[in-house]
This record gives sequence, C-alpha cells and structure tokens, in this order.
Amino acid sequence: MLNLSPTILLQQSQSLAISPKILQSIHVLQLSSVDLVSYLQEQSSENPLLDVIWTDNISSRRTKNKLNRVSSNTVVSLLELTANLEDTLEMMLVSQLRLANHSDRQYKIAKFLAGNLSENGYLTITPKEAAQCLHVSEEEVTEALAKVQALEPAGIAARTLQECLEIQIRRDENADPYAEKLVSCYLYELGAGKWKYLDRELNIPLDRIKQSLAYIRTLNPKPGLAYKHQQNSDIKPDAVIQKFLNRYIVSLNQAGIPKVSLNKQVQQLILESGSKEAEEYMKKHVQTAMGLIQSLEDRQHTLFRVLEAITEEQMMFMDKGSFFLKPLNLKTIAERLQLHESTVSRAIQNKVVQTPQGIYELKFFFAKGPSTTGGEAASAERIKCRIQELIDGENKSKPLSDQQLTEIMNKENLPISRRTVMKYREEMNILSSRLRG
Repeated sequence: MLNLSPTILLQQSQSLAISPKILQSIHVLQLSSVDLVSYLQEQSSENPLLDVIWTDNISSRRTKNKLNRVSSNTVVSLLELTANLEDTLEMMLVSQLRLANHSDRQYKIAKFLAGNLSENGYLTITPKEAAQCLHVSEEEVTEALAKVQALEPAGIAARTLQECLEIQIRRDENADPYAEKLVSCYLYELGAGKWKYLDRELNIPLDRIKQSLAYIRTLNPKPGLAYKHQQNSDIKPDAVIQKFLNRYIVSLNQAGIPKVSLNKQVQQLILESGSKEAEEYMKKHVQTAMGLIQSLEDRQHTLFRVLEAITEEQMMFMDKGSFFLKPLNLKTIAERLQLHESTVSRAIQNKVVQTPQGIYELKFFFAKGPSTTGGEAASAERIKCRIQELIDGENKSKPLSDQQLTEIMNKENLPISRRTVMKYREEMNILSSRLRG
C-alpha cells in the first residue's frame, strides 16, 4: 500500500545567487553614455542621498535662449529653420505613410519597419522579430511590410536582392515581359551566363533573353543609397582614440556625464534627527549610492582597459583603415586583460568610439575571417573592402566575374574561394558581373 504520510527530508543543493550590487555593476557596464545619463537621472530621483552634479549645462541654456529668441522675433521663420535639414530615408518613408490611409496600428508597424532599413534600403529585421518587438502577429507585420514596399523609391524594404528587383519590375508599367520570371526563378543562372540552360528551360531565343538582361541591368540594386548622408555629427562617442607622437591615446568621453557623490547635507540632517527609522533609511540608501559610485568607477576602468587592448590589436586599422582590420575575438581580449569573456562582451555593448578612421561601434573591431597564405588572418571586412575596390576599379564594359575576383585575391595571399566571394558580394548587394555589365 502506498504510504502518503508526511515526512521530513534534509536535502543539500548548490545555487548561484547574484547580489544586487553585482547586478547593478553588470547593468552599468553595458550601458552606452546616453543610456547611462538616463539611468543616473532615474537613480538620483529615487535616492535622496545620491548627489548628481551636472557639469554640462551650457548647451541646455543655449537651447532655451534660442527658443526664446525664435518665439519673440517674428522675422525668424520656422520653415527656414527646418529647410536645411536633410531628409533621411526613414523620414521620407514616414512622410509618405502619413499621407496614406492606414489604421493607427498598421501605421505604427510600418513606421517601425521604415526605421529598420540599412543604408542600401534593405530590411534588417525579420517579420517574426518585428512581431516580437511590437507584440503583434507576424501576419500584421507582413501586411505592413507590403505597404512600405509600395512606397518610393521602388524596391525599398526588400529582404533580398532578388525581392528588390522583383518589386521594381512589378511596379514598372513598361517592364520587360520576361524579366520577372528570369529574376524570380533564374537569377543565379542568369548571373552565371548559363544561356543554353535558360534557352532549354524557357524556350526563348538567346537574343531575347539578353534583351531582358539589358532591362534588368537598368534596375537599382541599392534603392536607399540616394538618401545616404554623412554620419550624424551629433553622435557622441563613448571614447576617442587619437594619435599623438607616434602613439595612440585612448580617452573616455566624459562630456555630458554627471559627477556622482554622496549628499553630505542630507546625510547630516538624517543623523541629527535621532530617529532609528531614519538611520535605517539612510544606511540602506547610502549603501545603494556607494554601490552605484563603485559601479561607475569599475565601468570606466574596464572600458578603458578594453579600448586600449583593442587599439593595440587593431593598430594597422588605426593607421590605414578598414582594409587592414584583422580578425579578433572576445577570448583574445579577455585573456590579455585576465577578464571573463562575458565582461568584455558587456563592455563593448552599445558603445561607439571615434578613431582616426571614423566613428565605429566597438563590435565592429571583433571581425572574423580566413587566414592568408602567410599565416596571417584576414577579416571579412578586409575582404569586402577589397571586393568593393576591385569592382569600383573594373572596366565597366567587362566587369570582373566572381572567379576573376577570387584569382586576383588569391594572388594577393588571400586564399578565398569563389563561393565565399559570391557570398560577400551578395551581402554587399552587388550584382553579378553579367548583371553589372
């Protein structure tokens, strides 16, 4: 008979408990400078013992004075103030969406998608990911995507090069009658010049196929580039790397980040009150404030060390540019600094650095790639840069094929396969040689 009577058992187990202080330190480390400012504002409003001193108030005062001048001076036109703003691709698409008769729900989804396009105009997020972010169904996202793809320029918000070309063909009233089928079903064969195969499959004369090819070449594989502008000068990097006397110096950008300390006056008032409850309240908030101050110091120290290590590893990039970016992984930096890989990963999250070669996300410097014949490693970014250079300098009447690009780079000690060249070319949304000619 089954015994269901209660019993007392002693069981020993181990579990990992992370203290609030460590959780706060982890959170602070992965924040960008902008997010850190917001976080400090939030913490200062919750903790009266946390003294946050804002040292950069000049810009806000200037903004306020400027607004006052505009409101009191009728000579200044608001239209003139906005006339110099360059339309971005996102702004242009959103303005078209406002004019269309969409529901509020569909407008919000379409606007979200318009904000997730690459500079070439391709969608950088899947409908499933967008649905999860917006808490809507995937069907609703797909419906909104169709609305975005119906906007100008034709081919915008495509997920692949093939879809981009298909959209343009369907929108063109004078499109070649065979172009859509060739792009939808035979784009690879068309790019590879498999004329006999196409002739056999489609039962179309070779001259007619080449006529369709000529039309396809007139389509724009990068419809978003017309709206590409210089990098936003308002981006505030988390750090700056500069060369001084043949040595690179790393400096953290402290502009706009407040100084944080304990508020001694509030602390003294609570002590003078003589209340035990007040003292317990003070003790709790002092510990929280001290923990935050320590987290900020740890963040600065860790970020500085990681940046110095990246700079030393990517010295050739700092000197000469993206072509000389070498493969780098988190493990290399972690072992060099005797840190855990997860710490390095958090340190580079959401961070932007200004280098002699421009402004880059820290994640950019952790590139993968094959080894050269000399045993050195070549990053994917380096290979893509070389592909772009070769294509930019090719004879436009005789474009370089993937095989020719492969052979050139192999001679340059880059043992890369034709398949890899094709993969990188497609990632860069560059047409094959037969479609570029």
